[in-house]
Amino acid sequence: MATNGERSGRFADAWHGRHQDPRGSLEAAEVLRDDASAAGDDLSAGRALTLAGACHVALNDYPAALRALTEARSLLADGPLEDLARVQVEAGHLNVLLGDHPGGTELLLEALAAYEQLDDRPGQAFALNRIGIAFYDHGELDDAERAYARALALTSRDDEVVAAGLHNNLAKVHTARGGYDQALTHLRSARTTFTALDEQRGLAMTLHNAGVVYEATGDAARAAELYAESIDRYERAGHEHGACEARTRLGRLRLADGQVADATRLLTEAYAQAERLGVAREQARAAEALVELHEQHDDPAEALRWAKQLRAAERRSFDQDSEQRLRSLQVRFQLDQVVRDSITDALTGTLNRRGLDRALEDRVAAARESGEPLALILLDLDDFKLINDRYSHSVGDEVLRDVGEVLRSRSRPTDVCARYGGEEFVVALPGCDHDDAYAVAALLGEAIRSQQWDHLDPELQVTVSAGIAMLAEGMDAHGLLAAADRVLYQAKSRGKDQVQG
Repeated sequence: MATNGERSGRFADAWHGRHQDPRGSLEAAEVLRDDASAAGDDLSAGRALTLAGACHVALNDYPAALRALTEARSLLADGPLEDLARVQVEAGHLNVLLGDHPGGTELLLEALAAYEQLDDRPGQAFALNRIGIAFYDHGELDDAERAYARALALTSRDDEVVAAGLHNNLAKVHTARGGYDQALTHLRSARTTFTALDEQRGLAMTLHNAGVVYEATGDAARAAELYAESIDRYERAGHEHGACEARTRLGRLRLADGQVADATRLLTEAYAQAERLGVAREQARAAEALVELHEQHDDPAEALRWAKQLRAAERRSFDQDSEQRLRSLQVRFQLDQVVRDSITDALTGTLNRRGLDRALEDRVAAARESGEPLALILLDLDDFKLINDRYSHSVGDEVLRDVGEVLRSRSRPTDVCARYGGEEFVVALPGCDHDDAYAVAALLGEAIRSQQWDHLDPELQVTVSAGIAMLAEGMDAHGLLAAADRVLYQAKSRGKDQVQG
């Protein structure tokens, strides 16, 4: 029997491999669940069931996914916030796939709040992508775009598959709005990444969505080619849901082209797939197309039979109470977005000056009450104007983004990380004395200096100067910032690329 640490390591490995090998990860999850259950380790068992649920979704076995995730939520209800957030994202996404948009969206918003509390940027991007899918699937394009754009801003350069998936999803939003050139630009970006990584499911999605663009712009022949190729790739990747959607679209094109037998085959296969998966909306789309097909070819009995199937599927996919509940959740998401935007720097993802003022006042008050120290580091990018002048303002913006990511990734959830203005950043460190703060500042400076900047320009070098101040008796947040600013001036005047304080 494995130890708790060994079970945690096995879970982490299988979780990271779930997209590339869902069947292998599912087998690992089942072994881990059995081992954890025998040891009475509810946490590891809950994690294993979360992984199993995610794998079942990837393999289109939605009933099995629902069983696994329901049990996982029960086991993890009182567990670590990270594990609870993870299972909420998976359960929320499954609910959306099955047509319960309100229930799914509510779970996803709860997961997003948990990841924000943990200051987990990949987790936030994970939840926001699924929130975007929920809103897009319900026709709420503005909210879908906001969620996808926020997720993309939170995604690091190393998460290539995640970024490609977000570009694919943004393409769908632009297509729905008629922005076909923008959609194709996003799809080209996504396809380049998926091709390089041999991600068959991702390639299938980009082909499918390119087909939608070409169909909308009147090139039915090209659209049909893309749909057919996407179906083949979806099936190789084991993604029945995607294949079902593409079959319905291709079936409609075959019907318009007079290929009745092929259209009938594609549409009935799509309906059977949707019925097997339990996705009422796709059943309705296939049934609607089959009604049209039989009406056009004077077969009223078959048209009536499919009309009954259509009505049944529509009843399952629409509920007035659910519609109103989703609207209230949508308003909540929009209000949260307004509040978040008002305190977040759009370029770097750190707090802006307004957010810094609020957060720093809170930390000062807490330090006064607890008697613990509060350190503040004020960092300034050296010769930033020269970077803008020599390499362009767009490169300068990328430098600011990357510096913001370096600072955030090395900060604790209790720290305050903010863009103070221009090329200046603040990191406030509750509970840290002067020596601790000096060590942190030196580490941050080294991390920025050693960052791989050659993706922007082979000759680019970036350094920072830092000043440290400690909260003193009678000092408020403004005074703490002013003290750090004075020390920063000393660092700049003594040669830059150094820490003073």
